Formats: sequence, C-alpha cells, structure tokens
Amino acid sequence: MNQPKHTYIAIDIAKADLEVLAAGKRVKAANTPAGFRQILGIARDLEAPLVVFEASGGYERALMEHLSGQNVPVAMISPARLRAFAGSEGVKAKTDPIDARMILRFAQEKKLAPMRIIEGKRRELADLMDRRSHLSEQLTREKTRLQKAPELLHASIRRMIHHVEKEISLIEKQIEELIAADEAMSEEAECIQSIKGMGKVNAWTLMGYLGEIHHLKRNQLVALAGLAPFNRDTGKSSKNRFISGGRAKVRKTLYMAATCAAVHNPVIKAYVQKLRQRGKPYKCAIVAAMRKLLLHVQSLLKNQPLPA
Repeated sequence: MNQPKHTYIAIDIAKADLEVLAAGKRVKAANTPAGFRQILGIARDLEAPLVVFEASGGYERALMEHLSGQNVPVAMISPARLRAFAGSEGVKAKTDPIDARMILRFAQEKKLAPMRIIEGKRRELADLMDRRSHLSEQLTREKTRLQKAPELLHASIRRMIHHVEKEISLIEKQIEELIAADEAMSEEAECIQSIKGMGKVNAWTLMGYLGEIHHLKRNQLVALAGLAPFNRDTGKSSKNRFISGGRAKVRKTLYMAATCAAVHNPVIKAYVQKLRQRGKPYKCAIVAAMRKLLLHVQSLLKNQPLPA
C-alpha cells in the first residue's frame, strides 16, 4: 500500500516565535494561540498537510495539541537526528532560517509520516509521571547533600527531604486516582502488574510514555523503546552490538523491572541464566530480558480491550 504524499509544513519552534516554512514561503508567527490559528490557516490551504517540528523542551506542546485538536497531522523530530542530518548536509551554523529549512529537508528525505498523539487521561498520566521524576531527582540530590553537608545544615536538608517525599506521595495518589477513574487504564495497570518484576511505577511509566504499545508491530515497539541492537561490523571485524536512542524513560523502567524479574520471575530468571551460560555478559542478558518483558506486556495488553 502506498503512503499518501504529504505537503510538509516545517516549523522551527522558539519560546516566543515560530519560524514557518511551507510551499516555498517563509512566515513568522507567535508561539501563541493567535500564531497557531495562523498556521492552521496555512495548513488548510494545502493538500495533505503534515506539520513537522523539532522537539523543543516543551515549547512545542501547545502547538501540537492545538493542531491535533483541529485534526491536522503532526510529526516531531528528535533534535539529535536533525543535528546529525544537518551535519551530513554540511550545515554547521545554527540559525532559525537554517533550522526551518533543515526540518523541511529532513521531512522530505525521510518521508515522515504523522505521529500518534497521546491525549486525554494518558497525557495527564505522562505529565504526573514527569513531575514525579523531577521530584525523585530532587530527592536524590538532597539525600546526597545530607551525606556531605556539615552538621549545621542537616536540619534544613532533612526538612527538604521530608517535604519532597510528601510531594511525591501526593503525586502518586493523584496517579492512582486518575487510573482508578478510568476502567480501561485500571485494567491495563492490573494486567502489567500481574507480571512478576513489574511494579506499579513500571506500569505507570509504560502507560504514560508508551501509549502506542497496542498498535505497533514487535520490531517497531522494540525500536521505539530503544532496545533494538545495532551492529558494528566492518570488513572481517565483528564488534559487540549495542542499543541506542528510543525513549529513555521507558528503557530505564524496563531495566529496573528486568533486574528484579531476573531474580523473582521464574521465566525471566531461567532466560537470563541460559544466556549467561552461553557466555553473554550480564548487561547483555538483562537487555534481552527487557525486550522479552516488553513484548510479553504487549502480548497481554492485546488481549485486553483497547483504551478509550
């Protein structure tokens, strides 16, 4: 089946402005609802429009949600991929016009397709998990400070630790209430946690950051999670393969789950032991276990009703 040919609208996103390149015309718009409506007008004048932009640390989110709400397809590009592509084109300067042009070139060369937008309660879950992650990082920093700080500061640091722990508890309560209020999400969380080694945080992470798990093929899912091994063969030389890219938050939670499952889950434990007996390093065996866990989760979820 041939994919539809898109007319790409490339946008370089900054905090205040949007540099838009479409149909040979360059337009500057504000990164505000008024600017979004301007882009929407451009899209509606084109045949099969697809808005493409680089991930910009959150500045792209309002635009993405506005366009998807108006049924305009969008695609987001990894900054690392775009920089590598620009370098391959001999472009090293980073100015807004160059970025807009490179985004358009990248979309045309790679024939980008629309991405699936995570909306509603799953978007809320991802936001809450982001906040939980921020607080957890802060808690780790404060605990490290407590080990190194002079006695004079211990009381202040302990107060901060107590406050952050309380905030984490409140966020986790919000997450539990959010999931409990949605039947499909509640069943999904229960299904994931039925696997030994997969706890509630693992389930929340997969549900919030890997909403496409129901729709992707096995190889696509593994690649999206950053668990697809890359070859490093050249000539007669064959080096160890490695994993790279993908969604780091998903990969991190699967690593924690796999290390736990390698001890407590009989199936994963036997699988890891078999790989170790064949001479595979521990981390290689754990990565294989991560893939096995992820695909098992997908298999179980496909037997569950699709989320609303």
